[in-house]
Amino acid sequence: MRLATLRSNDPNNRNGELIVVSKDHKLAVRSEPSRCRTLLEATERWKEVAPYLEAGYQLLNSGKASGAFPLDLGECLAPLPNCPGFYDGSAFLSHVYRARKSRGDEMPASANTTPLMYQGISDNLLPHDAPLDLMDPTFGGDFEGELGVITSDVPKGTPASGAGKFIILFTLFNDITYRVLVKTELETKFGFLQSKPNSSFAPIVVTPDELGPMWNGKRVHGELFVKLNGEIFGHPDAREMHFSFPDLVAHACRTRPLSAGSIIGSGTISNEDKMKGFACLTEKRFQEILDTGKATTAWLKPNDHVTIEMLDANGKTIFGSINQVAVIGD
Repeated sequence: MRLATLRSNDPNNRNGELIVVSKDHKLAVRSEPSRCRTLLEATERWKEVAPYLEAGYQLLNSGKASGAFPLDLGECLAPLPNCPGFYDGSAFLSHVYRARKSRGDEMPASANTTPLMYQGISDNLLPHDAPLDLMDPTFGGDFEGELGVITSDVPKGTPASGAGKFIILFTLFNDITYRVLVKTELETKFGFLQSKPNSSFAPIVVTPDELGPMWNGKRVHGELFVKLNGEIFGHPDAREMHFSFPDLVAHACRTRPLSAGSIIGSGTISNEDKMKGFACLTEKRFQEILDTGKATTAWLKPNDHVTIEMLDANGKTIFGSINQVAVIGD
């Protein structure tokens, strides 16, 4: 099934209203508040609530849902505007390889066995069409196209072999990054903070079955289409993920339980073949350094237009589109 979150008319409701979305994204129906008010609540009671939502999804697609209405994606918030935890990995080794090689570094042996991961901002997550705030052009604003999974409650120490059953939803997001600030923060040896502002999320989340053969229980096989100012910037395939989603979930919960509604990110989707393009500016800059000795691609500037989308085998959008224009905020 496909779910989204509508902006609420209640100013005190920061988590929005859960809706079920038709397969073609044209219609929606509200979840009854007495059954489940928000997507976060749904993740917390997933075994109880999922059958109710699935029944509504089937009725909606058959044209029999009571209370169905035309869906305006512009009224959607991030599916989870606030979540208990956001853990972003770096599961594509071609991205890590280009970064290290462009600096003259060698890949450590641990890169093949231990995922890189940081704990990011999990509140005030942005909708798909939010302005992409560069704040200051000298910060080096960049986009990163990523897939993510949303979990139910995951017990501490769950191994990768048992982590798949806790993956309940898939999401697509733009991990906005200030690359110049990254350099400063990495020098502290203490991790990201200011260089990783709020991420922007595609409007729709889907259950694993909606991906069909694209999901093999470990990885999503499908191209991510990234455009910059209307031109294709990259179309890397997510199948080249070195660490699987169960691997990432297991890494995140090694010493702590994960609360329902936690988001685990894949890291920038990347392929070994540079002809597939890139899902972030910095990786293209890495490749330029490797090819010519100098990075020439500029960081984002005001009015740059970024779109990120994943299509199914029939060319239909799965999550809806992330569609953002870069600005300098107030």
